Amino acid sequence: MIASEMKILCEMGFEEILLLTGERTAQADFNYLHSAVVMAAEKFQMVTVESFPMTTDEYKALAEAGCSGITIYQETYDPENYARMHRWGPKKDFINRLETPDRALSAGMRYTGLGALLGLSDPVAETISLFQHIEYLHREYWQTGFSISFPRVCPQAGGFTPSNLVNDYFLAKMIFALRICLPEIHLVLSTRESPKFRDGIAGIGISKMSIASKTTVGGYHADLHAEPGQFDVTDTRSLESFRKALQVKGLQVVFKNWDATFNACPASCPP
Repeated sequence: MIASEMKILCEMGFEEILLLTGERTAQADFNYLHSAVVMAAEKFQMVTVESFPMTTDEYKALAEAGCSGITIYQETYDPENYARMHRWGPKKDFINRLETPDRALSAGMRYTGLGALLGLSDPVAETISLFQHIEYLHREYWQTGFSISFPRVCPQAGGFTPSNLVNDYFLAKMIFALRICLPEIHLVLSTRESPKFRDGIAGIGISKMSIASKTTVGGYHADLHAEPGQFDVTDTRSLESFRKALQVKGLQVVFKNWDATFNACPASCPP
């Protein structure tokens, strides 16, 4: 299944892939993720993972297998609210999750993506915390590429309703503020958002977007009945139609890996 999904993505023209798992389980453990990275590194220029927090040694093994970086959302930077949302299991350790990017970057990863699940806590405080987190990591690992994503929590079928809903107006202000403060950092907007919002903010604050995303296992196989996904995809356009929409705005669509030239610089090089 994994190999055939990767083949479909390659044929669509993608050069970068993000491998997602849930929390560490017997079915999706480190060995499973490591084997998926090995397969992906044979097909894609850039392989990143969005998964459970790992040890430094595990991240080092993934980097050696061809993994370029990680994406991990703190979910909320408010420790008290985090504790209310995560009452049991390994995910309840706030500090362990907060220090995950440090472990990954010290192990040899060269890219990390951060974010907060907007809606769980005060969005102004979350924005400031994201900025401070990136600033710290940027000082410590200046050769690394960084990005910030903006996932908004929507009301769930189970009855959970976010207490701090973030509307389009605030999300745009948040993006613009971080763009001004972090001019060289990729700001990422996923297919959770509507085509209208994505097209409107492309090239103004957002510099990187996904497209043709599937949030289900086996979702790229047209002949398979897909189970409910991790979240609803609102922008359902194809890669080609999205490319044309950006070109109409005068934007150049780039499929590009992180600048590998930084890897040749010794650690003692000044930023």
